[in-house]
Amino acid sequence: MAETTRPSEQTEREICNTTRSPSGDPVLVHTPPRLVSESQQADGSEATEQAVTLLAPEIRTGRCQCGDIAYEVSGLPDDPHLCSCPHETRISGGPAVLWVGFHKNGLAWTGPGGEPTWYSTWPDLRRGFCPRCGTHLISVADSTDMIMVTGFSLDLPHQRGIEPVGHSFRENAVPWMKFTLAPEPPRSASTLPCGSSPARTPSG
Repeated sequence: MAETTRPSEQTEREICNTTRSPSGDPVLVHTPPRLVSESQQADGSEATEQAVTLLAPEIRTGRCQCGDIAYEVSGLPDDPHLCSCPHETRISGGPAVLWVGFHKNGLAWTGPGGEPTWYSTWPDLRRGFCPRCGTHLISVADSTDMIMVTGFSLDLPHQRGIEPVGHSFRENAVPWMKFTLAPEPPRSASTLPCGSSPARTPSG
């Protein structure tokens, strides 16, 4: 039996097939990574089945309102959810905040203002905001390798395709808010503060 090797890390993150739409424009169709045997790699038999284009990890960009604090995050988004805890509603001035998770090592600050100003709302969790315009951008917890960015601080093209999968602290939401999402996993001050991602296998 031919020895089977795993694809590279880049292959595992994203493999796309390039096809054509009826108008002739290229379309990327996402497919899961496959195991390719050395014999298949050597004789090119895989290439006759379908053309595979390897892409670098997806990068999304975001910024504050004034543009001083900007960032980019790479990898697949994880655990997009709404949160209506008292911290979020007071900080944002709205009935809920949309959070989207990414790996800490996929975050880079790219704006002229460097990193945001930090404020700790829990002993092991801090929020980042722009000191000039006040935009709430990010939540970082010491207990996880994920960070959460505010979904609407992402640049508009990079918001597309991100939809919340749940709503945490629904019991704290204003009574006139209509719920269309399922409850998120329980969160507590001692185990999982709001603005952090539930314990799960990282997806990006």
